[in-house]
Amino acid sequence: MANPLVSVKRRDFLRATAAAGGILATSHFWWGSDLLAQGSDDKKTTAKRGGKCKQVILLWMEGAPSQLDTFDPKPNSKDTGSPWKVLETDTPGFTPVENLPNVAKMAKDICVIRSLNSKEGNHSRGSYLLHTGYIPNPTLKHPSLGSIVSHQLGKKDFDLPNFVKLRGGPFGAGYLGVENNPFVISNPGARIENLDYAGGVDKARMDKRMKLVDEMEKDFARQRGAEAVEAHKAMYEKARRLMDSPLKSKFYIADEPDDVKKAYGSGRFAESCIIARRLIEAGVACVEVVLGGWDTHDNNFVRTKQLCGEFDQPMAALLADLKKRGLLETTLVVWMGEFGRTPRISATEGRDHWPNNFCAVLAGGGVKGNQVIGETDERGMTITREPVGVQDLFWTFASLMGWDTAKEFEAGNRPVWLTDKTAGKPIEKVLG
Repeated sequence: MANPLVSVKRRDFLRATAAAGGILATSHFWWGSDLLAQGSDDKKTTAKRGGKCKQVILLWMEGAPSQLDTFDPKPNSKDTGSPWKVLETDTPGFTPVENLPNVAKMAKDICVIRSLNSKEGNHSRGSYLLHTGYIPNPTLKHPSLGSIVSHQLGKKDFDLPNFVKLRGGPFGAGYLGVENNPFVISNPGARIENLDYAGGVDKARMDKRMKLVDEMEKDFARQRGAEAVEAHKAMYEKARRLMDSPLKSKFYIADEPDDVKKAYGSGRFAESCIIARRLIEAGVACVEVVLGGWDTHDNNFVRTKQLCGEFDQPMAALLADLKKRGLLETTLVVWMGEFGRTPRISATEGRDHWPNNFCAVLAGGGVKGNQVIGETDERGMTITREPVGVQDLFWTFASLMGWDTAKEFEAGNRPVWLTDKTAGKPIEKVLG
């Protein structure tokens, strides 16, 4: 008697099964647009483990924050400065704008880089560069920072995703394989769709459905090859493990004490920072938290004041909370965007794109805090000391985490590496 499963169209069956159980939609967070991406090397990778940093939180300021209205103000420059006063701290050279009083109090734990620079003044190209350490290449997709951290430091059999992104669009894992793609949560704190079983489906019924899927996969593997099927199966298994795990409660903050919530402040970014700490505490390798709105071509001063207010208290509370729980020493916190803003102020009181010099803030994870690296002139137009390239920044990440930078990967029949071997070196002052 013929196998009845063969008569069912595989695509229709998987679609129906997923709709009933919710699992495929959950898995989509890992797959993104690289459903059958190749290049995973889990079987042979021997990553170095020499760095102090074991986990990462990236606070991504989408739209490119103004360096002059955050961490490199020029209060004495009439044509480029901001109307804000600056705050004096115990860290030499660290004088953020007055809209960042809480971050200023964490000065001893912070390393500010004021001389970061690139040649990419386009949002999508700059974002790609600052996420991957490489300039965009139309024939190659490089893995983002979160995917590299997932690959190098993540736990293979962990219930939760090793890379979680709170808001924003996904940057895929490229040649590192679909298992290192981000789990993207568009509305942090709200109920995550498809993370629970569909109505009328319990664990036993789901087990039966997954058994049928497995049979279908075996049939497909015999006809088309096993490699793609194995990646597909791994994503199903990981999604199912997440659905059944008690750790999925870490995506919500209802059980957080009121005093902790108060310390972080209110708003979506504040709640996202609490979730990031919860995920790090649970063992997630990398969490990216996105705060958009920094593309201030007009009304720059009003908008940057508001945006500083959105991240100042949550960021400071995050650093303090990680430190209190003994996690800051091994958790790298990075604040940055895709480039800076023009020193000169436009007719609409805005600032345009400016990759010539901008800021990044690092803390924890082996970073030597209580210092400022780099300097710009009195108008903020040029770097006068210690220029830092984006590749330097990524080599520094590699040193802090102990990435296996010598390992050669293959993507599109070409050799590739986690860090750009043609440019950059670790920033020695950052390494504690």
